Amino acid sequence: MRVLDSQFGSLAYKSLGEGKEVFLIFHGFGQDHRDLLPFSKILKPEQRFLFIDIFYHGKSQWKCHENPLTKSVWAEILKSLFKKEEILKFHLIGYSMGGKFSLLTYELFPENVQSMILLAPDGIKTGVLYSISSYPAYFHALFKQIVFKPRRFFSVVNGLSQIGLVESSISKFVQTQMEYRSQRAQVYFTWKTFGGIQLRLGAIIRNARKLKTPIFLFTGKYDKMVTANNLERFSSKIPHLKSHILPVGHGGLIQATVEYLNQEKLDA
Repeated sequence: MRVLDSQFGSLAYKSLGEGKEVFLIFHGFGQDHRDLLPFSKILKPEQRFLFIDIFYHGKSQWKCHENPLTKSVWAEILKSLFKKEEILKFHLIGYSMGGKFSLLTYELFPENVQSMILLAPDGIKTGVLYSISSYPAYFHALFKQIVFKPRRFFSVVNGLSQIGLVESSISKFVQTQMEYRSQRAQVYFTWKTFGGIQLRLGAIIRNARKLKTPIFLFTGKYDKMVTANNLERFSSKIPHLKSHILPVGHGGLIQATVEYLNQEKLDA
């Protein structure tokens, strides 16, 4: 693992390959870089993959949760990474929350991005219980209650699931991702640090159209949290965007996408 130290924190990442064509790869909430390592199966000799641990995940550390991550800070961190790794142009791959970081990176550096592969990306339109990194500030007190007194929260989610107001898959996600106190703390600090970041989707769409940046969108047919329908308003505004719906749920999308990319050539 390599580490980029800054005044904001330590960004850990794993580098594979020796090529000059660079890919920045971002994982989802509750994961770390290892969950995206299946993408190493498509690594070509001329390429180099940087699998990045997002702050509060894996080995990356944020120095102070009272200081939120802002767009300008993320830009500064990336510029330091570009300098350290001698990166001028790069591709982006992002799954779920990592999709939001990919879109944010594109928003900040559109001229430098050669392509984007987005897997069920957060930050566009996602189920309210799932969009961990996008909750507004007035959820602060609620999240504190969830971290320290979660029993009532679980009861409400289970009740809503039983009467059909919440998808069972979302209820399962809440239970598995927030079962332990350490997991709930991760939810809380992830929200507190990243929650203020809102993507400028209009600017992303305009730049994608102007620059004709190749964008490939993968969603799961059985994914109830990030659906192709939810992303339609965004994807339909980028005529050259290629959308693929694979026969899996949210959790199976990484492996399914890798298998698809191993079999098919992505044409811009």
